[in-house]
Amino acid sequence: MINKANPFKFANLSTEVLRSFVTVVEQDGFIRAANYLFKTQSTVSQHIQRLEQELNITLFTPVGRKRALTPSGEIFLVYAKRWLKLQEEAQLALAQTALEGEVRIGVSMSMGEQFIPELLAQFARSYPALRLSVDTGHSYHLVQGYQNGLYDLVVTLERDPRDGQILSEDNMVWIGQAGYEWNQHKPLPLAAYVNPCQFRDACTQALDQAGISWQMIYSANSLNSLMASVRLGLAVTVRASNAVIAETEVLTPRLNLPSLPKIKIVLRNRNLTDAQNLVGELLSRQGVKAV
Repeated sequence: MINKANPFKFANLSTEVLRSFVTVVEQDGFIRAANYLFKTQSTVSQHIQRLEQELNITLFTPVGRKRALTPSGEIFLVYAKRWLKLQEEAQLALAQTALEGEVRIGVSMSMGEQFIPELLAQFARSYPALRLSVDTGHSYHLVQGYQNGLYDLVVTLERDPRDGQILSEDNMVWIGQAGYEWNQHKPLPLAAYVNPCQFRDACTQALDQAGISWQMIYSANSLNSLMASVRLGLAVTVRASNAVIAETEVLTPRLNLPSLPKIKIVLRNRNLTDAQNLVGELLSRQGVKAV
């Protein structure tokens, strides 16, 4: 209950309750916020109650089955975001002066070509005393390497991860040359990474289940060569939707091809050192995408 007897008391606000409050708003609900933060719904609710008691205001009001921000809650949201942002900036500024050592990183091959190098280059410029050792490879081999202690953290593409932090997920899609037409009296020509490859497995399994004949005509070792074969009309492939490039298109529903599972980006991080933790935080915040 809000204490109106002392409306101007100095609030003692923790980062944890502030982050819960901001996440409830950004995720549009307590249940989604709890899942996002890997906490129980009751814990998130307790954080909001504690915050309201400290501030002597009501942050949310019932609107049907949901709860919306009160005018006071709208005002405080702006300051809560600034508060958290300022804290992150302060921590990063302090870390820049002290962070050193080596972080061994394994990155799924396609992401290593597209998004990760730029992120890690930014990190290296900000923390010149920190050494980053980066390997790219198949997700299966990277997870094995992580389990065997070869890497401090790995970022992989997986359909059904058994552990780790899921950073994002995307739909697998059929991709072909723009305007591609398939002669259904012949096997569907396919291009994919060499095994082991989760996209390759998902592609062939879906076709087998649908009773569609296929032929793997191109096995690639890089995303650029894979997508070049697709762009030139040699074959179709299965990748995440972000892999679509110029002169290619998603073939469904125009072509009657079977549905596909989702693919997830998974971060595994031992968090044994400040350096590892900071690299993991950077990857978590940057919105790395599957391709």
